[in-house]
Amino acid sequence: MRAMPVVGTITCLLLVGACSSPAHRSGDAAPAGSPEQTTSAPTTGTPASPTSSSPTSSSPSARPSGGATSTALVLGPNGLGSLKLGMSRQQATATGMLRPIADYRDECAPAQLRSAPTDKGNVNLSRTLGIATIDAYGSIETPEGARIGMSSAGMLRIYPGWKVADGDAANGRGSVKTPGNDKAVYRIATRNGTVTELTLQYANQNCYE
Repeated sequence: MRAMPVVGTITCLLLVGACSSPAHRSGDAAPAGSPEQTTSAPTTGTPASPTSSSPTSSSPSARPSGGATSTALVLGPNGLGSLKLGMSRQQATATGMLRPIADYRDECAPAQLRSAPTDKGNVNLSRTLGIATIDAYGSIETPEGARIGMSSAGMLRIYPGWKVADGDAANGRGSVKTPGNDKAVYRIATRNGTVTELTLQYANQNCYE
């Protein structure tokens, strides 16, 4: 019968088609319906290094010129603190730096610095000149660095123009022009080679010799 060869021919064709199906190779498109294969590409760039935050350095606090602020009073060239040569009784009292000013004794009225110990820090108010003399006490210095208690030799190094009026440099009394005020002088007294008195005063003061 002719039906048998036809069936055999069809069967042979099916087998040949199954045997000749190409196998899937790496890199080819996967057959439809098969799971997708994911391949991660190797990293070629340099890994970013973690950002490091360096501590911010704050600038040091500004210091006051010449170190810590000093509250020490300086004598000269025009006065002591807010107390100035030439001030009237009313002006000098208003500074708050003086104990009550006494009545005039002849040409001048004595007073005393409120911050000074007893018998120190004497001030004289002249009838004609106003505040005419101001005594230093304790650690009060001139702008150039002269003070009570320093050696007379050290004083002379600061004020080589000091002129003795009585005695000598080691034991005496004299004066020197006040730098910055041509109307004033520093009256400086010494004893046993040490400065014992320091006064800012008008050169023409009329309260004592």
